[in-house]
Amino acid sequence: MSGIDGMSSRVVHEGRGFVLRTGVDAPYGGWLGARQLDAGVSIFAAPWEVLRSLGDLARLLPGGLALLWNAPVTWITDLAPEVRAGFLKGLGHQPGLTLHVRDEAFGALLQEPVRAWHHGARPPSGALGLAWRQGWLGWVPEPGQGWSMPGLGTTEALDGADDELAPGFLWGEVLLPLGALEHLDPAELAAVLAEHQGRVEQGLSQRISAEAWPAVFPFQRRRTGWRVALLGGREFELSGGSWERAAVLTGELARHLRTALRCPIHLAAAGDPLAAATLAQQAMWEGLPWRSALPLPPLAASFSPGLGADPRSPSPLASRASFPAPMVPLLDERPAVLLRVPSVPVEGVVQAFLGGIGPGQLPAIQWLPPELPPPGPFLPGLPWAPPRTYPRLADTTQMLQPSLFDDLDG
Repeated sequence: MSGIDGMSSRVVHEGRGFVLRTGVDAPYGGWLGARQLDAGVSIFAAPWEVLRSLGDLARLLPGGLALLWNAPVTWITDLAPEVRAGFLKGLGHQPGLTLHVRDEAFGALLQEPVRAWHHGARPPSGALGLAWRQGWLGWVPEPGQGWSMPGLGTTEALDGADDELAPGFLWGEVLLPLGALEHLDPAELAAVLAEHQGRVEQGLSQRISAEAWPAVFPFQRRRTGWRVALLGGREFELSGGSWERAAVLTGELARHLRTALRCPIHLAAAGDPLAAATLAQQAMWEGLPWRSALPLPPLAASFSPGLGADPRSPSPLASRASFPAPMVPLLDERPAVLLRVPSVPVEGVVQAFLGGIGPGQLPAIQWLPPELPPPGPFLPGLPWAPPRTYPRLADTTQMLQPSLFDDLDG
């Protein structure tokens, strides 16, 4: 079943065990660096023109646009105070735009929650760390060069220089539950993707010919790929699934798609609750094999977004932040998890919690304290639990104390 969403200019195709989303006459999503942006429109000389240009491109990409700030933070701090405040508000609240930063000096500039991620090998500290724990932005644990963009994919540095980023786009994304991997024919999926990609390419060719594509953002076909995102990790585990087997099947699927489509394939975890509910309803209505472990009526059927437990239901933090070790070397993009907590966590307790997660298994984390409303979509029968019902982060560090004293008593 296919359809066109006129509001966001995207095509949605529902296949057996997957949901496919693409653009109509433009790529589905994309990213670019601040230096590339400045080469087309000067950030210092014309900041409002920069915001307009970003808005023009973001409106064409229904899957979102990422701005990777690979320039000095002084490009913002050197602006006049009133201009700087407006420019930051535009970057942090532009519909469809997400800001990605590395310099912790951005923490001193933040005055409110924004659509942004901080990339770094260590959790942010100081002013940026406080903003992170308050839920004002997320953190991507990312050492080295290149950027992992939650919801979009990954990009590599050009010629080994992180300030020279490779811009890129997505033809679309495919979302599927882990349980469907055993039953999915990669050749059939590749054929469906190729068909939709051909349509987008024809529409994009007409758009470019009509000079209706932003001239400052040249489209690069060879850097345009597909995002393949997995969900239903909790149900997969409950039904006895093996993560080692899932890793093998995921790798085989990605290799087949890269060969068949001759383009980059970005493997990821899907945190989309709407796709999770759609795929669960399909599995229940059609009696598909991967429907086991789904809730039975009258409860609403839905897979858990991503690889861990559903963020809308109270559960241990470790289960909601789960990133199984066999999947770590396969996924190009760090799983993004939203951790609801009953209060703003303390820095030391957060450090202890992160230290208890296995090496390399840290997901991209955004905290959600009670001061912030949960994100949508709000689906019937699948509400967010009240913040007070979630376990406190401090409880995870106190679990070791009784056994320690028991040993001393012995």
